[in-house]
Amino acid sequence: MPDVTRKLELPRQNPSASDFYICEFPKSGITFLTVLLANAFLAANNFRARATFASVRNYIVDLCVAELTESFLFTDPPVRFYKTHSIFSAQFIHSLYLVRHPADVMMSNFRYAQGRGWWDSDDVAAFLEHPVLGLDAWCRHVDSWLVDNRTASDVVFVHLIRYEDLVADPIAVLKALDGNFGWNLPEHAMEEALAMSSRSAMREQESRYRQHNPNHEFEFVAAKESAVEQIVRQQVAARCKAQLTLLGYPKA
Repeated sequence: MPDVTRKLELPRQNPSASDFYICEFPKSGITFLTVLLANAFLAANNFRARATFASVRNYIVDLCVAELTESFLFTDPPVRFYKTHSIFSAQFIHSLYLVRHPADVMMSNFRYAQGRGWWDSDDVAAFLEHPVLGLDAWCRHVDSWLVDNRTASDVVFVHLIRYEDLVADPIAVLKALDGNFGWNLPEHAMEEALAMSSRSAMREQESRYRQHNPNHEFEFVAAKESAVEQIVRQQVAARCKAQLTLLGYPKA
C-alpha cells in the first residue's frame, strides 16, 4: 500500500524548476485529475495522442511505483507532472494538493483495502484506526500540506483542489490552475481534455483495459457511492473538525 507517512527522497538526477507534483491522500480522486491535466497539455501541444486510464503514466509518472523515472516534458508551457501520495516536502516547489471529504476517502480506502487483501475484516470502525490509511493518517496528511508548512507558503507554492469541485466543474478547476500558474492553455485544449476525461469516458477506458487484462478486478473509476455508513460520518465529525473547517467542508 502507498506509504503516506513519508516524504519522497526525489532521487531523480535532473529535477527541474518546471516540475509540478500532484499530491493526494490515497483514494481522493487523483486518477481523474491526472488524466484531465495530461489531456489538456497534450491538446495544447498539438499531440495526436491522448491520455487514457491505461496510458496516463506515459505522461505523468506515479512516484509510488516508479520513483526513479523522469516524467514527460511538455514544451509549451515547459511543465513536467509527477503523481505522489507523499506528505508535504519542501522539495515540491510547485504542488497541486487534491483533497476529498474524509468520510468518502475512508470508505473508498476500506473497500479498496479489502479488494487488495490488505484488510480482511468488515469492521469499518477498526479500519478508521489504520496507521497508514485511517482517520489520524488523513488528518496528519492534510496538516503536513496546509498547516505545518505555512511559513514556506511564499517559497513552495501549493494549489488546493477539492475533489467535489473538480467533479462539479472540471473546466473551472483547470482555469483556476491555468491562471494561478500562468500556463495560458487554450480554451479548446481544456474542452478536449474534459471530453476525454469525463467520468463516463474514463469508466469506458477502464472497462476496455479490464477486457485486455483479466487481473484488473477493481474499479478505480467507481460509480456514484451509496450513503456512507453513519459510524464513519460520526467519527469524521468528531475527530477532523479542524481539517474540515480548513477545507470548507461541513462538520456534520
